[in-house]
Amino acid sequence: MTEEKRPQRQRPSVRRPRPPVKKQRSRGRFLWFVVIVAVAGAGWWLLRPGIDQVDDEYAGLDGIDMVEAPLAGDRAVVLVFPEWDASGYVTEERQIPSRDRPGEDLLGLISVLCEGPNISGAISAMPTGTRALAAFVNPEDQSMVLDFSQELVVGHPGGSAAEEATLTSILRTVALNFPGTRRCVILVEGAQVETLAGNLDMVRPFDPRRWL
Repeated sequence: MTEEKRPQRQRPSVRRPRPPVKKQRSRGRFLWFVVIVAVAGAGWWLLRPGIDQVDDEYAGLDGIDMVEAPLAGDRAVVLVFPEWDASGYVTEERQIPSRDRPGEDLLGLISVLCEGPNISGAISAMPTGTRALAAFVNPEDQSMVLDFSQELVVGHPGGSAAEEATLTSILRTVALNFPGTRRCVILVEGAQVETLAGNLDMVRPFDPRRWL
């Protein structure tokens, strides 16, 4: 007789329950976050006097001050223009707003020079549309840089006499209002040009005192 095979019992599948997620990890991260924020806040508070001191040191520098300085008043300036018949030059007194900053005063001075004269018998030596774009003064070596718009060149009528009149108007005005200046570089749209209209050399720096 053959033995009857007993049917094998299938073991029921048993899933082990996952251990409950511990909330200690997230709670620990939160505590670390609180600690970091507290430390950072304390460090900022301790360093704040030093930061304020740095801001105070730079507040008086030209172009870096946090609050724009108020106007100190008006500054009396002298402008130089050619006479209408090319027989010489005349001066005109003006008032420009000032904050006692040489660079800003220089820019304001050249800006009103570009506007032309208000007195009779004088004409402007600057081509129509010429604007003063920037002006810089270096008190250490008594030098300055003047930057004009492109009209100074593209609108110039040409001729050695006209070029000399333009340079005389600019440099004599600089010399009368900034008598300590030793070197003046004239730029057009931020770059040096060889000449205004083909006659006078513009690459070298000028000594405004020699144009008085």
